[in-house]
Amino acid sequence: MILASVWLGLALLLSFYSWLAGKRLAALLLPLSAVIAAAALWVPTGSPRFTRPPAGEYTVLGARIDVDVAIYALLDDGKGEPRFYKLPYSNSAANQLQSALDGSQDGQGVQAIVGQDGGVQYDGEPPVTGEQPKVPERPQTTLP
Repeated sequence: MILASVWLGLALLLSFYSWLAGKRLAALLLPLSAVIAAAALWVPTGSPRFTRPPAGEYTVLGARIDVDVAIYALLDDGKGEPRFYKLPYSNSAANQLQSALDGSQDGQGVQAIVGQDGGVQYDGEPPVTGEQPKVPERPQTTLP
């Protein structure tokens, strides 16, 4: 909400500037200026990308699961900067991601595979379940 308000204020300020300039070129460039202003405000805010990640393999650097809303994930493809995405929520995807995060050491090493259809599969070490219970030892000899 704040981002949209800031963008609207900047677009109105640019509109006022072009009206005061009284030049047709400034008035014609106003829509382009408003789009550039929206992009300039959106990129550095840390808002998730509104697009889906391209198909490929990614490393999940961090994730937050909002039940019945979305999965927010910071994905690194190893070719550039990590990107923040808002992925669609499903129970199976959330369960896969949570079990992969539980099995990883400090949340590292979780892999996400994005398919051509936009579906995401998560893979990682299985969660640690603990050691098997010990069987009590019997003494070799007993004293009466």
